[in-house]
Amino acid sequence: MRVLSEALGQPLDFHQVWPERAARRRIYLTADEGLDVPWTHHGLLRLLEGWPHTMLARRAFIALSGAAVTASAWQWMDAPTPTTIARTAAAGGRVSAETLTVIDTIVAAAQQMDDQHGAASAGFVSDQFSCVSRLLRQASYDTTAGRRLCAALAQLAQTAGFMAYENRQDGAAQRWYLTALHGAHSAGDHALAASILALMSNQQADIPGQTNQALQLSAAAQKAATRAPAAVQALIAARSSLAYAAAGDLNGFQRTRDRSLQALDHADSHHDPAPRWARYVTRTELDAITGRGMVTLAQHLTGRHQQRLLTNATTLLHDRALTPTSTYQRSTLRHLTWLGLAYAHAGDLDQAGRAARAAAQQAPQITSPRCRHLINDLRDTLAAHAPRTPAIRSVLNDLNHTVPVAGGNGSSAAY
Repeated sequence: MRVLSEALGQPLDFHQVWPERAARRRIYLTADEGLDVPWTHHGLLRLLEGWPHTMLARRAFIALSGAAVTASAWQWMDAPTPTTIARTAAAGGRVSAETLTVIDTIVAAAQQMDDQHGAASAGFVSDQFSCVSRLLRQASYDTTAGRRLCAALAQLAQTAGFMAYENRQDGAAQRWYLTALHGAHSAGDHALAASILALMSNQQADIPGQTNQALQLSAAAQKAATRAPAAVQALIAARSSLAYAAAGDLNGFQRTRDRSLQALDHADSHHDPAPRWARYVTRTELDAITGRGMVTLAQHLTGRHQQRLLTNATTLLHDRALTPTSTYQRSTLRHLTWLGLAYAHAGDLDQAGRAARAAAQQAPQITSPRCRHLINDLRDTLAAHAPRTPAIRSVLNDLNHTVPVAGGNGSSAAY
């Protein structure tokens, strides 16, 4: 099939070549299949050459675990940044400044679609990744343009990875993140690499038995962000706190929370410019991430420590969950649900019911199986109180009507 694809000059899916067998055949690959390439620009181009043949519709990716998840983080940290990534192509045309501007606009639009609607535009983002990949492989560009292309490629892969994560496709998400890390490396963009590593950490924190890997990836992300703008350091520390929450490490959680706020204060007081993709980092955003972590951490504790965490979580989650915004609708849904969980675990069923109803109203606008499974967690928590609380039974009826029960268990941790 690869030979035929190369002869026609376009990727072919399995069902296009063998339509009768496609319905019966599904190919399973590990998330890092074909990604074992050198940490050089030539290695990135090799990875991209094989990409269309491993991301076909009939492929399913098995998520990595254990040391296989963290290996790329350490390899990336040990690899020198490519010094020359220019390319001269005989027939590919030259990448112009106007083309780069259009690509930057598309990258920003892809991230906005994710913020507004969740994973609904995953196909669009994948197509844009393929377009940038083709330019890197076939066009001519100097080092400056090459680095911008690599950074755009990495951001598109990061967005596609988060969309796969939202779709509960952990293997595909890992594959996108690892590819994004290669792109950020070729771009020489440590801040972007730190963001990718932090998202990888959040994903592992969400998988049972992978807490140690989450902690290792969070440490790698924080190290990568050492020289990043202060706003990026604040974001990475906040995301890293979720690994400590999953581990039940109160001291580690508090340290990263303090580090996050200190970095944000520095960014505000010194007017430290952030990359475009990190301009959404505000106290409201960081508080919301911390609030999620507090709800997770509270499940590891008892008594007054647990109650204090849940009370603080409701305060920190409030603004992101209850401030209407058309820009961050997915985030609003996620944090409404976390707010409901915080209230429910704290015993405030009236407030939990209000948050659940608000989440039910928001959910139909968002494509996110992960959020829906998180709503299942809230549904189950409230259901335990339904026999003796008529108001909760009413909330559950509304929730079941708007958000049908999804299969599997709920989940946590994220962007």
